[in-house]
Amino acid sequence: MPAANIPGIAEPAPVTVVEDWAAAYAALAAALPAIAATARPVIAGFSAFVDALVPLEQADALFADGAPAETRQLGLELARRAKAGIGGEIGLPWPDGDAFLGATLPHVTRVGGTSAQIANVLAPLGVDVLLALADRSAAQLGVLDRDVMLAEGEALSQVGLVATGGSAKPRHWIFETTAGSVIRGETVRRSTRVIVRLADDGPERDAAFAPASARLAERAGAAVLSSLVSTPDDQIDQAIAMVADLARRWRAAGLPLIHQELADYGSRPALPKKLLSALRGTVTSVGMSLSEWRTLSSGAALTDTDALRRFAERWALDRVAVHADEWAMAVTRGDPARERAALMTGCLLASARAGCGRHELPVHCPVDARFEPLPAFAPLADGWSVVACPAPYLPSPKSTIGLGDTFVAGCLLVLGQPAPDISPTLETDP
Repeated sequence: MPAANIPGIAEPAPVTVVEDWAAAYAALAAALPAIAATARPVIAGFSAFVDALVPLEQADALFADGAPAETRQLGLELARRAKAGIGGEIGLPWPDGDAFLGATLPHVTRVGGTSAQIANVLAPLGVDVLLALADRSAAQLGVLDRDVMLAEGEALSQVGLVATGGSAKPRHWIFETTAGSVIRGETVRRSTRVIVRLADDGPERDAAFAPASARLAERAGAAVLSSLVSTPDDQIDQAIAMVADLARRWRAAGLPLIHQELADYGSRPALPKKLLSALRGTVTSVGMSLSEWRTLSSGAALTDTDALRRFAERWALDRVAVHADEWAMAVTRGDPARERAALMTGCLLASARAGCGRHELPVHCPVDARFEPLPAFAPLADGWSVVACPAPYLPSPKSTIGLGDTFVAGCLLVLGQPAPDISPTLETDP
């Protein structure tokens, strides 16, 4: 369906200035079912976990007298990060940690892992998503949407119809801090979350996924690759080779978009370069948070879009996207109108999730959303465009868990649409 024929969406107009962002997002929310109805399948690998979510202000047991040394060290680091507004990931080898934390901390379980999170966002919209999943334990299947697709032999089956089996991986523990909460006497100014991995997890080595995804690539619209950040050092070369080989097969089958989402690589700063080197010429799109871009670029100025373009050209990319709390932007060789709609869709889905603390299909723009002024991103030439939009920003979100992955899912929903269909364009200044 051409964009101009989607209900609530206007004819194409300039892509840089929007008169009323709240109205534009409201029109996009109304159009989402129609957009999803035309979406092509998405291939998602290779991370899936069970997350245990803990509000940090309810984690007093971390600081209790007699608590294990690992617990107290973790508590101090979490408190430091909360005070500084720093999220990210922590690797804490602690074989007995899951049992101790589970017995002492209030928590709920949710789906974790970039590819599994994205599958859980898109499947309820009616998009066919094939997920790489080796761990088919009851715990892992229980946090996935029932309509997510898994490979079983030569067939694809919905999660709700797949038999459980095997033992579960250790849970990831996620400590969330909400702006305004008090952590050890300090009032938190920025909502953050920190992922604590008690064991290194390799990628989901799903034998049935490889041939099934290669077949699906002929008619799919996009694929997404997770960061491999939790893969142990002694497995990383083999894991990257596996991912790169399969991604090349997808491209050979005609898949137009393969997106790589990067992460906080912490003590392994060389890993992104190794990953991007292996995937150069295969991956077409890369995304990351603002803090991750600052680390990769050694602190490049926020408005230095030429640094992003150089990054894209170095790794033979068509698109690089960066998302922050208040905005999202991309440098792209693609259609700017399509890109802006992708960024806005990602922001809208993430905002809806922030507002209710879980994934939810937005039916309107959040009424309490703020639209902050955009940074003065420098324009580009020579076939490159800079596209940006403010997010419907919620100063006090109910949760920040999964917002980045939800944003990516929204981008894929639009960018994976059939060509030459142009994604929704929105009311703008004349």
